[in-house]
Amino acid sequence: MKAAVYYGKDGVRIEEKAIPKVGPRDVLVRNLRGGICGTDINIVKAGKGDIGISLGSEFGHEMVGDVVEVGAEVSPEIEIGMRVGINPITAKKVGRRKSLECSGFSQYVLVEEAELNYNLYRIDKNVPVEVASLLEPMSVGRHGAFSTNPQPEDHIVVVGGGPIGLLAAASLIAEGMNNVCVVDIDEWRLTKAAGLGALTVNTAATTLEEGLARHFGTVNVYGLEVPDVDVFIDAAGAPVLFENIMRIVKPKARISIIAVYKTEVPISLQQVMSKEVQLKGSSGYTHEDFTKVVGYLASFTDELSPLITQVFKLEDIQEAFNTAIAAKETVKIVIDLN
Repeated sequence: MKAAVYYGKDGVRIEEKAIPKVGPRDVLVRNLRGGICGTDINIVKAGKGDIGISLGSEFGHEMVGDVVEVGAEVSPEIEIGMRVGINPITAKKVGRRKSLECSGFSQYVLVEEAELNYNLYRIDKNVPVEVASLLEPMSVGRHGAFSTNPQPEDHIVVVGGGPIGLLAAASLIAEGMNNVCVVDIDEWRLTKAAGLGALTVNTAATTLEEGLARHFGTVNVYGLEVPDVDVFIDAAGAPVLFENIMRIVKPKARISIIAVYKTEVPISLQQVMSKEVQLKGSSGYTHEDFTKVVGYLASFTDELSPLITQVFKLEDIQEAFNTAIAAKETVKIVIDLN
C-alpha cells in the first residue's frame, strides 16, 4: 500500500508499506478519505518529531473507509463492505498517546480489537465520502459545544470560524439550536457559517460587544449593558478575544474551551466568582458524540458539504499541507486515498 510518512517540515513523503496483517480480533479498513487536522498542520509546520507525531511515522487521524478483512474472533455484526468511520483514540491498543499516528493518510488502516460503536462506527453509504470524513473533527466540536449543556432557547456564541468552530456550530444547529452566532475576522469563513444557518459577527469590522448586542440584545449587569449571551464556545485560541469574553460575560454564563492555546492567558477569578461563570475545558470526544455525529452526517449533509473546500490526491499531500498552512479560503482539506 501507499502511505504518507512524516519526516518534519516540508517532509511529508509517500512510501510503499506492507498492508497490515489482521489478527483474530482485528479489522482491516481500506481507507477512502483522510482529513487534515489543525494539529497535523501545526506539527508539520513546526517540523519537529516530539509533539505528537514521531519522525518516520505514518500519521493522520480523521478517516473513513470500507471494511475489507475481519479477524476470526470479531463480532459478525462487522461485515466486509461496511462503510465505517474510525475513532483514532480507541483504534489501537496503545490508545490516545499515539492517536495522531493512526494511519489516516495510508491506504489501509488496521483497527485492533475491533468493536462496532467503540472504535468503528457504521456510516450510511448514501453520505458523500468527503462529508463522512468529518466524523472525528465534528465529534471534537460537538463535545466542546455540548459540554455547556446548551438549551434551545440559549444565545450561543462560537468564537473562531475554523474547522472545529464551524463544526461545533453545525452540531448545535443540527440539534435544533436556533440562536447560534459565529465570530471571526475572515468574512469568507463567516459566509460558510451563514450557510450552516448561523448568525455572524466580523470583529475586523465591529467590536465583539457591539456585534453580539446587535444579534442578542443586552442585559444590565452591575450598571453596565453587556450582550445577552448564555454560552460561549472558544474555538479560536486568541487571548485578546478570551479577555474580551471575560470582560463582557453575563452572570451564570457557560464557557467551553476547545481551542489549543499556545500562550498563557490571565483570568479574572473575581469575574468568575462574582458572576458565577462556569468555565470548562474540552478535549476529545465520547461514544455519544460519535453516535450523534453519525446522525448529523446523514441529516445535515447539504449544509456540511461546503465545509470540504479542497480535495487532494495522496501523492499531492505535501501540496495539501502547504495549502492548509497558507489557510487562504480553506476550511477542511481532505486527502483522496483511492
